[in-house]
Amino acid sequence: MKKILLLFIIAGIAAWSGKKPTEKNTYLGIPVSEIETAVTKHLTNWFPKVIDTVNGGYYTNFEYNWEGCNDQDKMIVTQARDMWTASRASQLLPDSNLYRQYAQHGFNYLVNFMWDKKNGGFYLYYQPDKPLEHASYKLIYGNAFALYALAEYAKINPSEKVFSWINKTFNWIDSVAHDDLNRGYYNLILDDELKKDTQKNRKFIKRQGWGQPEWKGQNTSIHLLEALTAVYKVMPSPKIRERLAEMLVLVRDTMVQPDSSLKLYFTSNWEPINHSKKPKHYIQKNIYNDHISFGHNIETAYLIIDAAETLYGKVDTVSLKVAKALTAHSLKYGFDENFHGLFDKGYVFNGQIEIVDNRKTWWSQFEALHTLALMNRYFPNNETYPKAFAGMWNYIKRDLYDHEYSGYYNNGLDMNPYDIKERKAHNWKGPYHDGRALMQIWLYTKF
Repeated sequence: MKKILLLFIIAGIAAWSGKKPTEKNTYLGIPVSEIETAVTKHLTNWFPKVIDTVNGGYYTNFEYNWEGCNDQDKMIVTQARDMWTASRASQLLPDSNLYRQYAQHGFNYLVNFMWDKKNGGFYLYYQPDKPLEHASYKLIYGNAFALYALAEYAKINPSEKVFSWINKTFNWIDSVAHDDLNRGYYNLILDDELKKDTQKNRKFIKRQGWGQPEWKGQNTSIHLLEALTAVYKVMPSPKIRERLAEMLVLVRDTMVQPDSSLKLYFTSNWEPINHSKKPKHYIQKNIYNDHISFGHNIETAYLIIDAAETLYGKVDTVSLKVAKALTAHSLKYGFDENFHGLFDKGYVFNGQIEIVDNRKTWWSQFEALHTLALMNRYFPNNETYPKAFAGMWNYIKRDLYDHEYSGYYNNGLDMNPYDIKERKAHNWKGPYHDGRALMQIWLYTKF
């Protein structure tokens, strides 16, 4: 009985791929045993370590050697990602009941503490011993991850309560953030007081780092696409289908630019925020509002494929073409020589893409690793994907994995050697990106 869920998921992937499970010794040049070990080591490294048995939810911060920290604020993004990871692991591992408990632990905290009972939506931060600054301020990006986690949790606990929270979360997002005129969703939700054009309010909004309230963002949009895809799998209502189809078209056909990269921000009517005609010093000063994010580009390739397959039963040719082009753009411009890691940011100066941030962030490496494996499934005759996958796997093992204390550094040590003493876990770093990639790849090894 303990392997029923695993076999069920494997059967689903087999039906999707049209192949039967096979025994393999290697996968794209990497020993399958090494991939399986990476999955189990990653999950057991985080769980149950992150379970906060004192305040509920998950611990946020751990030092480089995995010692706990005194500051343990709760952020919706981190809490939701940990809950998603536990829910997914519960489906994949024989010891699923344990991970089910970890997921339920996160669910209880989300719905009992992080939901704003007065204004609706999930708080960005919740600190029981500190007053919230602008409690009504909501980030749709964070709420998208809550929706994503709730949908994944519904797969292991398809109860009326869980589905009511999926409905509640989606309906709130749709009611406060959807643009019925121009389509898509805004990211920042402000109350009347915070909407006042004062210096204090402007400073607060700028400090959050999510652009202007009237803008629509790439990062929020792709993760709403991700969340709606997950919701439609467990709750295929006409409204969810309508919004999922809308977001797929917007991301694929509007946000992806003619050069096969994504812009970061857009006006309400989908004009891209573009600083390319500004002086170089202005571009560099405002780089967080306009740059090429190679990690998001290659991650979006996967999200487009997943959304299209979920909507239509198979990936349509337009979506597959765009996904392949996004991957090709990152392969051409974002990877270090011999696929020795994926750089963080680029920008087009005088018609040429320059690397403006050479960090190799942990999440980008894993999103790239997974997308390369996925693209190989659709284009098995393309020799670049296996070569790039093997190169990335070896880079991660050599320059991103901490062989002394375990876990992955924030950035590859070849470019950021001082990261060896940076925190292994914080608000923006949990078990999700690397966990999802490793679990998905592990499933691919079965076929």
